Formats: sequence, C-alpha cells, structure tokens
Amino acid sequence: MNSRNSTWRAIRMGNLDTGAGLRRKSRCVPSASGIVFSAMTRIGNKTGLRAACGLGALLCATAFAQDQEALSLQRTLELTIANNGTVRAAFLDLEAARSRVRQAFSLFLPSVTPSFRYDTSRSETYTGSFAGVTKRSDGTPQVTANWRLLDSGEREWSYQSSRRQASAAEWDAIQTVRNLLFQVHQQYYDALRAQELMAVSEAQLNRAETILKQTDAQIEVGMAPKKDRLQANADFLNAQVQRLQTLNQRAIALTTLKATLAWPESRDLPKLMAAMVPQRFPPILPLAEATRLGLANRPDLQSRRQRLSSQRYQVLRAERDASFSWTLDASYVRQFGPDVSDQRALTFLVSMPLFDGNFARESARQARLSYDAFEAELVQAEHQARAEIESAHVSLSQDIERVHAAIAAREAAQLNYEAAVESQKQGAEGTTVITVLTAQVSLVTAELNYVEAVYDYLISEMRLRLAVGESLPGEES
Repeated sequence: MNSRNSTWRAIRMGNLDTGAGLRRKSRCVPSASGIVFSAMTRIGNKTGLRAACGLGALLCATAFAQDQEALSLQRTLELTIANNGTVRAAFLDLEAARSRVRQAFSLFLPSVTPSFRYDTSRSETYTGSFAGVTKRSDGTPQVTANWRLLDSGEREWSYQSSRRQASAAEWDAIQTVRNLLFQVHQQYYDALRAQELMAVSEAQLNRAETILKQTDAQIEVGMAPKKDRLQANADFLNAQVQRLQTLNQRAIALTTLKATLAWPESRDLPKLMAAMVPQRFPPILPLAEATRLGLANRPDLQSRRQRLSSQRYQVLRAERDASFSWTLDASYVRQFGPDVSDQRALTFLVSMPLFDGNFARESARQARLSYDAFEAELVQAEHQARAEIESAHVSLSQDIERVHAAIAAREAAQLNYEAAVESQKQGAEGTTVITVLTAQVSLVTAELNYVEAVYDYLISEMRLRLAVGESLPGEES
C-alpha cells in the first residue's frame, strides 16, 4: 500500500480525465501564448498583434528545435504515458469498474419512474340501436416509486464484489503503467547501448585504419614484412563490418522505442540524452527483505487478492440463490387524469428453487470452483513473484560487480594498447603488427564489456524495483 503515491491517490478519488487528460499538449504552447499575451498587452495594435504572433511562432519553433536536440529519459516517459494506447485502455477499464460500483450501489436506493400512457380507439357498430362510430382517447400520466427495503444479502454481496473488482482494476492500471515504464527504460537504455556500441565500433575502425597506415609505412621503409599488411587489412575490413552491424542494431532499437512512444512515423527520433552512470552504487536490500516487500506491495499480487475476495462474495450470492431468499419491497403509484388515484403496497416475498434441474446448485458449485481456482493462481503467482525477485536481486548484484571489473579491464586494456602502438611507432624489437592488433582486440573487448555491463546494470536496477513493487521514475507523469 505504501508504494502508491499521490498520482494513484488521484486515481482512487476519480480525478482522472480519461479523454483529453491523457493527450498531453506540447510544452511550447503555454509559454509562447503567455509571452504573446504579454506582448499584445504592451503593444495593443495590429502591428503589435502580428509581431506578437510572430514572436509566439518563433518561440514555439525554438522550443521544438530545442526538444529535437536531445530526448531525455524523463521526457520519453512523459510522452509514453501521454500517447500509449495500453495506458489509456487500462484507465478506461478502471473507469468502467468504478461505474459498476455505482451501479451496484444504486440497488439500495429507491427508483422513481414517471410515465405517460396515451390510448386512442375507434369502434364502429353497423346494426342495432347503438349503430354508429365511437371514438375514444385517453391520456394517463402516472408516477411509480419502488424501493427494496430489505433483502437476504444479495445487494450487499454484489456491491462488495464490485468494489473489490474496482480495486483490482486500479491495481491492474498501476501494474500496466509500471510494466510500460520498465519497457521504456529498457528500450531507451538499449538504444543508448546501441549508440555506445556504434561509437566503440567507429573508434575500432579508426584504430584499425591507423594501424594499417602505420604498417604500410613500416613496410615502405623495410621495417616490417609485406605479409603484415594482410592481417592489418583484414582487421580493418572486419572493423567496417562491425560498424555496419552496430548501425543496424541502433536503427532497430530506435524503431522499437518509437513504436512504444507512439512517435509519428514521418519524424525521426531526436538524439537520446546520455544516461548518468553512477560513481557509487547504493546498497541493495537483503533478499529476504526484498521478497517480503514484493509480496506485500506488488500490484499484480494485490489485484489477484482483490479478485479472490470479490469471488468470495460471488460464492455467497450463488449459494443464496440456491437456497431460500426473501425481499421486502415498498411501492407507490400516483395516477393522474380524469380520475386521480394512489396505490400503496408493501410486499414481503420468500422464495426457494424447489426444482430447477439443479441449475442453481450447479451455479453455486461453479462459483466455489472459480474461487478455488483464483486461490491456486494466487499461490502460484506468489511463487513466481519470489522467483522474479530473486532473479532480479542476483542480476543486479552481479551487474554491479561486472561494472567494477569492466572499468578496471578497460583502463588496463587502454594502457596496453597505447604502449603497443607507441612501441610500433618507435620500431621496438619484437613489436609486430600482431602485437598491436592483439592489444586492439583486448581494448575493443574491454570497451564492449564495459558498455554491456553499464546498461545491464541500469536495466537490472529498474527490473528489481518493478519486481519488489516499488514506484518507477515517470509515474508522476
């Protein structure tokens, strides 16, 4: 329960516009319109109006251009919440569940139904003393009021069941948003990972080209055999292939992110803002504590518990329908017209299905079996949640160790490569092109491992927060 922030308290209170509220407008509009209004106030003529409108358009264009410069993770999350259809569908389902709660509560209230009946008739008699045509028209307005004063519990059980279904829908909406936010985090980091890998491949290509040129220079002066160029040229060509591969990976990652954002197909994504790599890693909760918090706070488990509780009331309702039930109703009818009349009634009804082919009993049995099925699914979901929490906990712990090891390996590989290149330049004995290429392979491997470790850590951090039921960055949007 502690994981729900003010955003979700607003959802509980119903302060959600499921229509226009989910369609967020561009940020440049309010700021520009404010300045335009200020300029119009100061100038106050047609020329000033045109100038102010031009100023507003310029500011909007400037803001749009600035937004195109770099797309931050926070802005990406805001756009996802505003545009993604899955989030909108979850909130609409929540509103439908709340509507069913209000519908169930209405059964406790009286109903008043005004009506008007108009009858017109024509009869024609051909023989006898009453021969002729008779026409008659009557209009009868009336008001009918009905109120079920008491019953054997059916209304209360239906109301409590619908309340728990609405609570489950609320938890489902939270889980939907968090799953989507995690998906955006993962795709955003994967896109950044692809950009970093592309940068590594470009650096590798530049180093391979430098080594090839140095090898050619040494061959010209007789300091290296001609066969050394074969290996250097092969590595240069392989570096070109690697660069093309990373370009393809980056394009795929950006396309996937665009689909999640519901980004217009005609526009390219702006450049993504680089992620902040932490210098210090916060301590991780012990596994036992993380498991306890996850089982208590995860929205998917809370939703299952609410649906299980709702089904319990459905069982009570079905069992009541299979046995005797009773109602106490009051009714009042006021009829207007030529003759005004009142009708009052108080009706007590007891009923029991004496024989219905076991329809009611089988319905009650089905409700109990559904309850048992929900309970079994909840137990299995808790087992699955424990496994997800443990897996995310282990992954995050190992990824932190990987980042530390990757930093050290990258620094060592960089020093080794610089030393090998310098030795080749100086023509040191024993330093061949193979030595330099081996150092380059070690450096590229270290750089790739560092990039993979950093972004695996960033994703693992979000995965553990999702697994234990914590709020994710972007929920406040």
